[in-house]
Amino acid sequence: MTECVDNPAERLHSLLLEFCRIGKELGPNHSNWDVWARTLSYDDAEVAVGDAEFFRRFAEVKDLPGKVRQAISLTVLDVLHREYLLAPLVGVDAGLQASAQPGHNVAQVWQHFSDSGDATRSAAIYSLQGCAGELRRAHVEAGLTEVEGRDLTALINDLTEAVIASELDEVDKQFLLARLNEMLAAVQQARLRGRYQVEAAVDAGRGALLRRPNLIRRVIDAGLFDAVGTFFTKATALLTLVGQTEELTQETVRAIERGISG
Repeated sequence: MTECVDNPAERLHSLLLEFCRIGKELGPNHSNWDVWARTLSYDDAEVAVGDAEFFRRFAEVKDLPGKVRQAISLTVLDVLHREYLLAPLVGVDAGLQASAQPGHNVAQVWQHFSDSGDATRSAAIYSLQGCAGELRRAHVEAGLTEVEGRDLTALINDLTEAVIASELDEVDKQFLLARLNEMLAAVQQARLRGRYQVEAAVDAGRGALLRRPNLIRRVIDAGLFDAVGTFFTKATALLTLVGQTEELTQETVRAIERGISG
């Protein structure tokens, strides 16, 4: 079957659990927008209630139930089982619709899919856990693990420091730093947007470099080529799909390195 690298059910399940946890900490009368802002913040990449990034991330959350339905419709062939899995998502839809109202508190969102924010008694959250399991069994990948995200972040930060310290001119530095920042943003938002966006950002960065042979020559002249080649090789190894790491042979690694060198 065609490989997917996206499990929207796992992402939505995780986000609703976090929304319930933070909501219970702050109380049922707290602003639902403030709880969503905290839920959708990652490490040092916090979002403020009502700003453009908040609305962008919340819009992606609202799209997740539809993505769950689409993924399940493609992987669960039994109609009755599919309907059993997806029926409770109506409550999630209603909760997200209620969340769109800035005046609604957490309790007014919870009432649609979770009794007083108790995730363990929520049919919708339990159903999403079942959907995530079905998609995993169909070889649909979850988002990055915490370890993978941490390792990729370290790789990106190391290369960023090397670029800043290099003798490249400012235009070349800014080009490389912009690509690295795009990769870092994708890693930070993997919990919301999925693993595919991280792969796409790394592939786009590598492609952008390969399409600029003059820049590659300047990277070599600045003594940065080994660091760049090592970064893309290690990033590719980290992003290799679960259970397929053994297929990234030394021959494949050498092919990747040849591609970087042009």
